[in-house]
Amino acid sequence: MKEIKLTWLCQGGFLMEAEGLRIVIDPYMSNRLYEVGKDEGMNRMMPNPVPYDKLNPDLVCFTHDHADHYDPESVREIIKVYPNCKCLGPTSTLNHFIKDGYNKANFTVLDVGQSTKVGNVSITAVPAYHSDPLAVGYIFKASGKTVYISGDTIYSPTLSADIKKAAASPIDLMCICINGKLGNMPWNEAVKVVSEVRPKTALPIHYGLFARNTEDPRPFMREVSAMGVATKEPSVEGQIF
Repeated sequence: MKEIKLTWLCQGGFLMEAEGLRIVIDPYMSNRLYEVGKDEGMNRMMPNPVPYDKLNPDLVCFTHDHADHYDPESVREIIKVYPNCKCLGPTSTLNHFIKDGYNKANFTVLDVGQSTKVGNVSITAVPAYHSDPLAVGYIFKASGKTVYISGDTIYSPTLSADIKKAAASPIDLMCICINGKLGNMPWNEAVKVVSEVRPKTALPIHYGLFARNTEDPRPFMREVSAMGVATKEPSVEGQIF
């Protein structure tokens, strides 16, 4: 079976390599949130793991229009290096993309319930329950595997059913927010989603970058492991699944 490689870009971001494609999700590669407000609690605690000139994206996906997911500075630098880069996301991110003066023709809208295919990778937008009402998570199907990336979301009694309906097959890898702040579920509710969906592997995300918006991933991993689901921390060096 073919493999998927995931490189953590910190926070909720990833570089996914699958089916010969390089798909970037929610790149926050700058330190803009600190530079704008000079709030030490929002100063990067981890360096950007992949420089812009090494990113080589075939597609950049955004889950919603908040600055640590659709980061205007990161988008500007990516498009500067890759002027024909294709982007994808819900309508809120398209609106930001257009406002920033980029070519609408290079953007595909994917709102909740919509799907698209890029090469041999299919992508479906699933609900995310967040302060951006158009926020989504994504189901990726590639290399015979199904991957869920949550974006930002609180717990909802319908979230697990949303995920399973959109996937229509067992989840091989779940990447789920655990930080419990600023519109995200806490780690124990993320454990509940894992228990309801039962993926083969679950990775905690959305921690470790900002002192004011982080969480210890170990309790999540301990509880997930105890239920028989494989778990590990995401890696800035890249992991094979």
